[in-house]
Amino acid sequence: MSRMRQRAVWPLLELLLAATIIAVGLTVPSPAFVLGSAPWLLVFGLALVWWRGPGWREAGLRAPVSWPRTIAVGVAVGIGWQVLGTYVVEPVIARLTSGARPDVSQFRTLIGNETQLVFWLTITWTLAAVVEELAYRGWILSRCAEVGRFSKNAWLGGVFVSSLLFGIVHAYQGLSGMVATGLTGVVFGGTYLATGRNLWAAMIAHGVLDTVGFLMMYANVYPGL
Repeated sequence: MSRMRQRAVWPLLELLLAATIIAVGLTVPSPAFVLGSAPWLLVFGLALVWWRGPGWREAGLRAPVSWPRTIAVGVAVGIGWQVLGTYVVEPVIARLTSGARPDVSQFRTLIGNETQLVFWLTITWTLAAVVEELAYRGWILSRCAEVGRFSKNAWLGGVFVSSLLFGIVHAYQGLSGMVATGLTGVVFGGTYLATGRNLWAAMIAHGVLDTVGFLMMYANVYPGL
């Protein structure tokens, strides 16, 4: 096998591995997946990036040129998409798909519950903002780009593929939830690319979006809860 073909095969195998982990997490009841597939994606992603390179710094885990600008972008994207998604995008998606909004009933116990709020905010800024962004944008998206030799179209295709998988893993929210979450993945992926492929803005946007959502649920003003 030529070196060029070998270079294409490795990222494809990694993407197949990621899809398999997600499929197992969705279909096989196991205590190993109590936190979902994201931790396992990160474990394998960390190992494979360390083994094959080019490294997490190149994948986006590096200090941004400007922290104030990065934080401002992340906060603006997180709040903006939470508002737009909740009140504009999700109703349209519901109308075009199942007729129902994303199923977030599992969070109903959060209403007025400070303990639950602290718990979910902790999950937000660890498992969601950090682990999921490292897994989906840092590992999966960059490996998609590698398949296409890191061309502009390959990076855009990587946003699509990583967002598709990101939507599928939220199957518990129903069809409209998967579509809405997939679009959210596109927003995070676009933020990642727009900031020079730096993961920090996407992490902040992810954390802020979920934080606003959980605060709305706590106050019982989240539509469809």
